[in-house]
Amino acid sequence: MVITNDRALKYHHLEWVLGHPRFGLLMMALICMSFTHNQMLALTLFVLFTAEIVMRIALLRRKIKLNPYRSSTNRKIEVLLLTIDTIAVASLLVTVLNIHIPAEDLALARLMRGVYLLRSIRFIRYFDLHSAMFSPTYGMFISLVILISFFATDMMLSAIIIFFFIELSVRLIIMRSINFESRRDKITEWAFWWLDLIATIFMLPFITGFGYSSALRMLRLARLLRPWKIIVRNLMEVLREGQFMQEINLIVLFLAILSIGGGVAATLLFTDFDYTLGLYHKPIEHEVLSAIWFAFRLLTDPGNSVIYPGSISLAVFSIFAVILGVFIFSFFIGIGANIVSGLMRRLRNEALQVKNHMVILGWTPASPYIVHQLRIISDRSFARLKVVLLHHEDHPPAELINEKWVTYRQGAIDTSTDLRRINIGSAKQALMMLPEARSEAVSLAHSFYNLMAIRKENQRIKLSIAIPGMDHPRLNTHRHMLQVGWDNHGKYDQPTVILSEADFRATAFCNILRYSDFDQVLQRLMIPELMDESALQLASWNAELRRNENNQWQIPTPDGKYSADIQSIRANMFRRGVILLGIITDDWEIIPIYALDDQYVESLQLHALIGIAISDIALYDEAVFCIRESMSDRTLAMEEEPEAAVMVEDIDSLGLTLVEAEARMKLLVVGWVGSLPLLLKRLLRFYHELDLTILDNLSEEEVNNERTYIERRISDQPGMEELINIKIKPWNFNDMECLREHVKDANHIILSRASSMQDDAYAMISMVLSHIITITKDEEVTPQIFPVMENREQASMLQTELFEFELPADVHVTVPNEFYGIYVAHTSFHMYAVEEESDYQMKRVFRHTLDKLMSDSGENADMGLKIFSVSTPLPEDEMDLFNSLKEAGYIWIGYTLNTVYKQDDQIGDAINTVFPRQKYFSCKRQNQIVINPNGTPYSRRAWLTNRENIVELITIGGDSDVELF
Repeated sequence: MVITNDRALKYHHLEWVLGHPRFGLLMMALICMSFTHNQMLALTLFVLFTAEIVMRIALLRRKIKLNPYRSSTNRKIEVLLLTIDTIAVASLLVTVLNIHIPAEDLALARLMRGVYLLRSIRFIRYFDLHSAMFSPTYGMFISLVILISFFATDMMLSAIIIFFFIELSVRLIIMRSINFESRRDKITEWAFWWLDLIATIFMLPFITGFGYSSALRMLRLARLLRPWKIIVRNLMEVLREGQFMQEINLIVLFLAILSIGGGVAATLLFTDFDYTLGLYHKPIEHEVLSAIWFAFRLLTDPGNSVIYPGSISLAVFSIFAVILGVFIFSFFIGIGANIVSGLMRRLRNEALQVKNHMVILGWTPASPYIVHQLRIISDRSFARLKVVLLHHEDHPPAELINEKWVTYRQGAIDTSTDLRRINIGSAKQALMMLPEARSEAVSLAHSFYNLMAIRKENQRIKLSIAIPGMDHPRLNTHRHMLQVGWDNHGKYDQPTVILSEADFRATAFCNILRYSDFDQVLQRLMIPELMDESALQLASWNAELRRNENNQWQIPTPDGKYSADIQSIRANMFRRGVILLGIITDDWEIIPIYALDDQYVESLQLHALIGIAISDIALYDEAVFCIRESMSDRTLAMEEEPEAAVMVEDIDSLGLTLVEAEARMKLLVVGWVGSLPLLLKRLLRFYHELDLTILDNLSEEEVNNERTYIERRISDQPGMEELINIKIKPWNFNDMECLREHVKDANHIILSRASSMQDDAYAMISMVLSHIITITKDEEVTPQIFPVMENREQASMLQTELFEFELPADVHVTVPNEFYGIYVAHTSFHMYAVEEESDYQMKRVFRHTLDKLMSDSGENADMGLKIFSVSTPLPEDEMDLFNSLKEAGYIWIGYTLNTVYKQDDQIGDAINTVFPRQKYFSCKRQNQIVINPNGTPYSRRAWLTNRENIVELITIGGDSDVELF
């Protein structure tokens, strides 16, 4: 019988449902229904609400086992909300028990009305108060509530008092976790909090009789100054910047001259005209002042003040005055519209009051994928991430139109004023995105200066910097690229991660050329798109791993009550849908599970476990459960006869062949590929010889420059240039017959945009790919083809088209910007989630693990993706395959099908129908890859129903190859 990890999956689904907006709307409707005197309805709602609270408590108890949630602000707010929920649901007992209060007992009746009203405070949970608390809209809303509180009575006043106390509690939790930008800001925020607390206390009915209670309640009016101060300040700045006062003065003087001149002229031309138009019961006046006032009204009234002219001259005068008046009035409208437009523009770019957020500084082609992946990983971890983007453009990028949760501010990332506008002093994490520069020197200079600007505003902020070039130190004595030479006090020794796009692209292409689905597997391990997919997880585990008398490593539970053999735990965890990859020691070393026997020590101090699971708490819970169960099974086995040893088949007898690099790579590059010299160096770690042919739209001079550049870059390692045969030929992307000889000889083809092309590259790539497919048919060759697309939408369209046909060669569409964006988002989010220093050190292991999986060489050669091709049917019991790979020194993490499998889990489909989420992978290839074979119901069903369609096994193992360089 296969035991599965449904428990962890159910918890994950439960948390998704409870946090879904539709569930919030449903619960708010039920809360509205709770204001009833029907006992049966109240009892039903009491049971439903109680069940929800019980489930939320179970989730909380499960999540607080691990950091960073245990020490996070979200945990404290959740405890507060659960307390509020409990009080609110308990108030339903007034109706359920049908408690009657004598009419003459007014005090008790007022108290019971207050208790009855408490059921409304459950609305607080579904309004996400702590996320909106520092927004301008909330400031205007709270101003309105404060004004209403001065004349509210009875139940409305009670509701406002309850709301104020809850708001103060949430603000207290948030403010205690904030790193304020300055001491002045800290004193100001706490002063407002204490003023609000005093004012709220003296709003209570039993304190209103105090002599100064009314005056003390007025203290809350100080809150009104904050939003209006911002509006008035920005209005004055708009008037000053636009120089509107000169225009207003000009129009006013011009209107005054016309009004006075027209009034004087009217008294001379129309001596008998009634300038009051009969509005007053008094004799007709012929004073000059009346005529001037009438002329002013005539010029400023969009209509005609003369009801019926008595003469032709008066009609002409009134028509001319109306036309001139409309013209003058349009001046005022234009000036007013400009002032309002400028005010709204400045308010949209006003300084933010958001706290504990992530800031993104700058925008590059990879940024849309970073933002999108941050939203996915935030939803998966239920972290309620808040992101603020600062960029120099006046308008937000077009890719942010659908990302309403991101706040945009215009400004320079190296200016203190603009950095303060996004409240970087109270941010938890910053991600700096540097675009392509003219040279690496320019990129290095901007990185260095921006680092100083950011650290000046927030010295302790965790910072990740994505740079286009290489990240190596420019001095041998420097530890990293952005080390500050004059820093003698450790001011800049703060959490900083430098992410090189050039290095990442070269490493990614090297791995993709060796294993075409490498990017898809790594993306799944970092940030899966679907909610119930497994990913790479880290769980804190403070215990000591020791050898027993049989030389087996025994792993204890963190409380030390139970222990078991770690290899048997590994098998049981796999059976339950969790894959144990390795351990993290006290010196933050990653030791793969298959390399434990190579550790020639008697004990190891553990900091964490690393594995593949649906969540970090699932990894932790299943490890504890399996250790306890193994202890119980061992006790029973001692009382019974020992079982016969299980026979493990050799992987060769199972028809498994390790996919290894060929001795010679013949690489054809059509177009431009970034970091090409670095890619060649990476490839020569695995290939003995490399034939490189480049076809691009280049002139003869550019061809020579490109060849000289590549040869110079690879010559820094002696002997490498002898292993690479480089040919660069100019090609106009039109003479397709010229491709034939090159396609016929190549075994790998990278198809990218021309170096001279910046727009519409996808059209050119698709057209050239079509001709290459025809050539492969004609010549009967089967190279691996890798079209490089600029964005996922273009890639999806091409994949959809190719999936409809049987192709003579393997075509693997890749989007480097997306892969890099996922890597940056994964690293940045886990830096953001850190609450304590020890957590930061543990989260760094995530990036180091990914480096091991991607590098697969040098000091990281002990942990890399290994692919086995499948030639015979696999065993029906997946544990037989697991044990065979385990004995051979590999960790089985998934497999690839030659067909698309359908994710048709009934429970998951039902949940997705009522509470929708992303249901499909954006990349078509993902539908043929299964990660964690026992992780979900549909992955287990895929093994049972599609086992004969498995063509590759995905494993992790050490590298025994000897590198040439």
